[in-house]
Amino acid sequence: MTIAALVAAGPLRLGAIGPAVTAVQLALRNDGRDIQADGEFGPVTQTALKAFEAAHGLKPDGIVDGPTAAALDKIAPPTSVMKVAPWLATMRALTGLKEAPGSKDNPFIIEMAHEIVRRYPDLKGNVGWYNHDSIPWCGLQLAYVMAVNGIKPSKAPLSSLDWASWGQKLSVPTPGAVLIYTRTGGGHITLYESEDANWIYCRGGNQSDGLNVTKIPKSRKIHAIRWPAGVSLPTAGRKFGATGNAVKAGSEA
Repeated sequence: MTIAALVAAGPLRLGAIGPAVTAVQLALRNDGRDIQADGEFGPVTQTALKAFEAAHGLKPDGIVDGPTAAALDKIAPPTSVMKVAPWLATMRALTGLKEAPGSKDNPFIIEMAHEIVRRYPDLKGNVGWYNHDSIPWCGLQLAYVMAVNGIKPSKAPLSSLDWASWGQKLSVPTPGAVLIYTRTGGGHITLYESEDANWIYCRGGNQSDGLNVTKIPKSRKIHAIRWPAGVSLPTAGRKFGATGNAVKAGSEA
């Protein structure tokens, strides 16, 4: 049922509860506004709605009347990342993975190297030696999420800069795009999630010793942007808006 139909009996405003409010909140989320769809029309929902109305040439009164409902109904749900970039969906599922402290190892990080070799035996010489999670693993993480989705990693995946010639070149980032950065002593590789005026939000491994969303300043030059060979080039383009509880860029070594 459309939002217009749900509010046909009367507008929604601050204090309302129920499925119609949830539908409004989901539409606002699809428009890129980071709010909860809890069915309660509270101050946060009202504020998001006012911003939406202003952006669409409507009176920003925070009330879901006919014109506002019609505008909300035009917001298309986001395309599932599983259809466009399944490797990003896998990376999201693994978010929270961390190195073990001290001389110990997180067994899953070590297992990633074994799984890559099982799927692509010709990479054994460049991956099979990996045996300690203190060794930078951003390239290993990326190779793993590509491999389990049937996409062959770069020839030397543990070398971030080797990915700069892998796959297809993109001129601008889009969710799931591989971003390669240079740093003192090597490079760093991660996946693009979104951006705002000052930051690029990237999801990847070996970011402050874990797999998380890190915000990297836009002033830091991107060395290369790549997309897997044989996968249709994305059409969505850049995504604006913060992604999750991002941390500032930390250790990548």
